Amino acid sequence: MLGAPTREHRRVQPVLAPVDPWRLEILLVSGGSRSSTERASISRDVERGLLLRLRPGAYVERTGYGCLSPEQQHVVHLRAAAATSDAPLLVSHWSAAIAHGLPVLRSRLGAVHVTVPEDDDRHRTGLVTHHFLVEDAEVVRIGDLVVTSIGRTVLDLAGGSPFEEGVMAADAALLAGVPREVLEASVELAGARRASRRIGEVVAFADPGAESAAESRLRVSLMRLGVEVPELQRPVVLRSGRRVHLDAWLRTADVGIEVDGEQKYLDAAMAPAGAGRAVIEEKRREDEVRLGVRALVRVGWVQTGNLAALRAVLAPVGVRATRPRTTLAAYCERARRSRPRRPFR
Repeated sequence: MLGAPTREHRRVQPVLAPVDPWRLEILLVSGGSRSSTERASISRDVERGLLLRLRPGAYVERTGYGCLSPEQQHVVHLRAAAATSDAPLLVSHWSAAIAHGLPVLRSRLGAVHVTVPEDDDRHRTGLVTHHFLVEDAEVVRIGDLVVTSIGRTVLDLAGGSPFEEGVMAADAALLAGVPREVLEASVELAGARRASRRIGEVVAFADPGAESAAESRLRVSLMRLGVEVPELQRPVVLRSGRRVHLDAWLRTADVGIEVDGEQKYLDAAMAPAGAGRAVIEEKRREDEVRLGVRALVRVGWVQTGNLAALRAVLAPVGVRATRPRTTLAAYCERARRSRPRRPFR
């Protein structure tokens, strides 16, 4: 990791305008579209580190690309793949989730995913192909990309991923305002699949009260531990009169759970006064919230996906599996009654 910039460096560093991955220019070199002089110039710029080769025939300015998050960089790769393909591409699965703004594990971003007809056996360089029938009603356009609809995308992720990854996408879709009926209709439209049972369970389990991928993983892990169904976004009124919300609250144990992530402290948009001030404000908020519950615990990304680690956090405050154990059906029943606490922005 690079060291922190010195005071002198901070003083002269320019403020860079944000780069839009949907507008970042992609230089295309195909057939006779570029003269030999232009091609030679592009090759020199690649050697000098000014341009980055995304795939055969597609280049991008390295500095602008480097300013993007991995998810935004994946958008640029999608655009490059579509622009250099000799046939229209239908972006799907994890790549479509990125285009729709749904959460995806970064380990999934190493390849561009597309869906092709079941009888299509053509090789496509640098692409991962999935063979499924897709109806016209399951296709939308986002920018210059043709993408599976958000309902179909959630279905594809639920069928091709572990349960918790499908839940992350389905929760986010509901939080964004997609009606549950749209997800259910997508299941019906896609028909029978090898993973049909898991797909149905993901859609039934999805809850718009989970406001981050980590909160979605937490719900899955609590269910697997047999813990009571939590109330999501439990309102707590502070002494100042300000209302805050616990990520999850276990009523019987009267235990609040906060899902912590580095983003709230390191992202300038979420911590405009700086990481230090954000930590102080969060600590003050936590001290007040503790007055409203018997116990309050914090979990991070690792604990939300590790049953042993989560159990180790919960056991000291008296949270254990119910007798009989709380079932998937109980979680699904609560999820169906859940609504987002605020309009998605």
